[in-house]
Amino acid sequence: MLVSFMPVNRPSPFKPIIAASLALMLAGCVPTGMGSTQVGQARTTLADGALTIAAPKGWCVDPKTLSDQRNGGFVLFGNCAAISGNPDDARATEPALLSATVGPPTVKDENGKLSHDRLKRMETFFRSDIGRAALSRSGESSDVKILHSEISQDMLLLRIQDRSQSGGPPVAQIYLRAIADLGGRITALSVMPLKDGEMSAQAQKVLITRFAEAIRSAN
Repeated sequence: MLVSFMPVNRPSPFKPIIAASLALMLAGCVPTGMGSTQVGQARTTLADGALTIAAPKGWCVDPKTLSDQRNGGFVLFGNCAAISGNPDDARATEPALLSATVGPPTVKDENGKLSHDRLKRMETFFRSDIGRAALSRSGESSDVKILHSEISQDMLLLRIQDRSQSGGPPVAQIYLRAIADLGGRITALSVMPLKDGEMSAQAQKVLITRFAEAIRSAN
């Protein structure tokens, strides 16, 4: 299934950018408007160049989090101004981190690359003990609850509560994950609010859709 390439969290390299993002928030430097220029990089390639991952304006690649192999990869996007250290850089419109985990090429069947039926089977998998353990930051299925799931615009959307105490990034317990075929690769996207209650479920859905659209446009 998708267990081997769908980590929700990453180790300590996340912490500097999250700390910087939180500092900018507390200083009132993450408004809904954006800076006039963007210095940080809004895109990168993963899976040995097979897929370009692009984020909406205001989110930039944290180079410390990049992991790129031939069959997949991972990247985290944070507030551009926090990453570049340039107060004039573009700023994220929402207080959230974005992540993308790229897997191997999508296998075609009689219904295409990632049909509605296959997404439904994935949904069933992620509701199982093994599936919830794969989503958990701690690796424990008991720490994860799937609050809502739906298939929208050829994506499986999972609204997840992760109560893990793993020492990972200080992001909200509740976040949104999407599974989709992007550029011929099974890809997992996440919108992770920096604090519980900072983003509504609808705002997270809008942002993850924009994220997927940015990747599709880049490929």
